[in-house]
Order: sequence, then C-alpha cells, then structure tokens
Amino acid sequence: MIQRHTPRSHTKGMGRNGRVRQTVRLRGGRASRRVASAVTWAEAERVLVGGVNSPVRAFRHIGGSALVLKEGHGPYVIDADGRRFVDFIMGWGALLLGHDYSSVIHALQSRMKRGVLLGLTHQAEVELAQRIVDAVPSVEQVRFTVSGSEACMTAGRLARACTRRSKILTFEGCYHGHGDTLMVGNTAGLPGAFSEATVSVPFNDREALERVMVRHGDEFACVIIEPVAANMGVVIPEPGYLARLRTLTSRHGVLLIFDEVVTGFRVACGGAQALFNVSPDLTVFGKIIGGGLPIGALGGPRRIMQRLAPVGDVYHGGTFAGHPLSMAAGLATLRELQTNPPYERLERLGEHLQDGLIDVSQRAGLPVQINRVGSMLTLFFSEIPIHTLAHVKAAHRDRFAQWARALLARGILVPPSPYEAMFLSTVHTETHIEQFLRSARQALQHIKTRVSAS
Repeated sequence: MIQRHTPRSHTKGMGRNGRVRQTVRLRGGRASRRVASAVTWAEAERVLVGGVNSPVRAFRHIGGSALVLKEGHGPYVIDADGRRFVDFIMGWGALLLGHDYSSVIHALQSRMKRGVLLGLTHQAEVELAQRIVDAVPSVEQVRFTVSGSEACMTAGRLARACTRRSKILTFEGCYHGHGDTLMVGNTAGLPGAFSEATVSVPFNDREALERVMVRHGDEFACVIIEPVAANMGVVIPEPGYLARLRTLTSRHGVLLIFDEVVTGFRVACGGAQALFNVSPDLTVFGKIIGGGLPIGALGGPRRIMQRLAPVGDVYHGGTFAGHPLSMAAGLATLRELQTNPPYERLERLGEHLQDGLIDVSQRAGLPVQINRVGSMLTLFFSEIPIHTLAHVKAAHRDRFAQWARALLARGILVPPSPYEAMFLSTVHTETHIEQFLRSARQALQHIKTRVSAS
C-alpha cells in the first residue's frame, strides 16, 4: 500500500545555483515523504530535456506527476519518497529475473573487482555469444553492440551490402530504435531522401504486404519486423503472417530481419522465431541478454555475418561493444534461464493475469481487449480486437490514462503509455497477480463511474 502523508504547510523557492529549495512541516515535525520526488523532478526539468532521457518516462500519455525512482528489489520499485510499487514495467522488459537478482549482482561485483573496461576481447564475450548461438538455431555468429538501436542500424547496413539494394520495408507500429532510416514518418529532422529508401505497411495487413512485395520486392535489401509487436502495445501476428513474410522475402532475395530486442529470451529461450517456427536471416537482440545493463547484438549465419569488419567490408565498431559488465550480467541471466527455464510458470502467471483482467472488466461493464504472448501483455480499452496500429489508435486512450493513474495510486506500476507492454518476471508471484487484480477492479469501477456520469 502507498503511505500517504498530509503536509500542514508547503513552501518552496530557489536556492543557490538555481536549485529548488523546499521546506515542509508535518505532524510531529517529520519531513514529507512526497517532497523528494518533487525536488528531484524540478531539478530534472532544469538540466534534462523534459526531465527525462527517454520520452515515455515523462508520463505525458497519462498525465499526473512522473515517478522518480531510487531503488528496485525483486518485483518492487521504490520512489524517491519511499513509496513502494509492484513493478510491471521491469526495465521495459529487460529484467526477466526481476530487480537485483542475486547471481546477476554477484557477477557484476566480481567483474568490477577485475576492471570494468578492458578494451580488447575477453572470455565473457565468447561465452555469452556461445549461449545465444546454442539457443537460437538461425544464429551462427554474433556481433555485440551497445544498444538495440545500434544493432538494428548495423543489420540494415549489412543487408544493403549483402544484397546491393537500398530500400528497407518496415511495419507501422513496430519500433527498431532511433536510426534515421528506421524512423521515417515518426520524427522531424530527417532528410527527404530517407523517405525514398524506407517503405512502411500496416502490421498484419497481408494484402498490403503482398502488394508492396509485388511492386518493390526486387528493390528491398531487407524487411525488418518485430515478430511480436511490443511498441504499439502488444500486437500478435495473425496465423501464417510471419510464414508468408518468410516466403515472400525468400522469393525476392530479400533478407528477413527479426527485431527480437523485446521477445528474445522472453517469449521462449529461442525467441519468437522458435515460438512461431519461422527462421529469419538476421536477428537483433537486446534487453534480456544484458541482464539489465546496456546491450544490443546482431546474429545470423556465418555467410552473412562474415561481411562485417574485420573479415568483411561492412564497418562496425565501438569502445563499449561487448562491455565486460554487460557481458557479466547477461551471462548470469542466460545461465539461469537455460538452467532453470521459467517459461511454463510465466505462461501460467500471464494467463492468470489475462483471465483476471477480462473478468474484472466484464464485471465493470467496460469492454477491453488483452493481447498477450507469454509474460508480455497489453490491455486496450476497445470494443474490437487489436491487430493493427489503426486499431490501437482507435482505442480509448483517456480510459487507459485513468486506469494507469488509478493503479499507481494503489501501488501498481504499469507503463505510463497505452503503446507499451506490461512485463512479468520470475519474481512475480500469484500474490502479486491477485494484488494487481484487486487494484484493477477498483480502478475499473472508478472509470465506469466517470463514464456513466458523462
């Protein structure tokens, strides 16, 4: 439960160097447990753009005050004021083992005692790459990067070199990082020429896919897709969609890239490609393979990967690629996942949460759609099933905002955006799911009351 404290008086002003100064008096003279977040957020807005380093953290999709966090333990996060929340963001999917997992922490501590940056190849890079190769049959060699964005950019460059073509096909609602050619239509600041190199079609629209491949199939270097979309909320590929995509890309000599930054080692040890039995030419990884530290990776068959320098003519490099701390955390994480696979239990937890949310929404008389694959899911306030970005945009975002804020007030943290996924971890239990469902029931009743009043 969130502890509430009511201040008797609250004054604030500017201290030295423009910093916010706040003075609060409470019963018994105790300092407010809500003030630290306000002070830090005011500081953040002064020195960080919008107070954040990634836009979704600003809570602008749902309104209210953005959280300022200071700690994470197991399935919980604690904010700057000491309030504890059950976390269903889990580092945007990176923390499959939860916060401060003991073997991950031990691996990091051990690595730090032996140096945090070595600058040359080290054993942990080899071991982590081997574990990825062993788990994902389509991957024979790996190149580590610092982020998923960097890995996607490198994959596109590699595909162009291999095919000697320039165009890329993407899908509306899928996110592959902030690389220029992969952000066409989604940001300002891009030269017009980039729009000529990138074509986008709706996710799950088979007719649109067929048309664009007939028209441009022989011009595409690659097709890149999230096999399970996770950046417009969870949107699941319709039966046969990925298999048809594989057939069309093979027919036209186009490299198929699966962006498994989110799904890799989350929906299955072999990723979504194992779950749907479709093998891409290249796979991009991130998040879980770093155990919560910055990481990305590109993997594929030797015949393609050998085009990368120093063997081939496609350059990629970086001081922090294969960083020892990321390798240590990732290796500890994959060892645990491969030694004690959690996927059956996570499937049961996910099913419990999904079924429970459907039940409480029906009782509240509010139509919702819940898209789930394993331990990742999204609740959409919509009367129709969600299969495309157009469906996502047609959902009631105002209801989602009310829901997310009401859950937060009850100690449940879900993504502060209707376009993100909720994530379960191995440290969530049935008790946490029941707590979520109790809070969701109250939140939905609150929304229903407001809907009825309007």
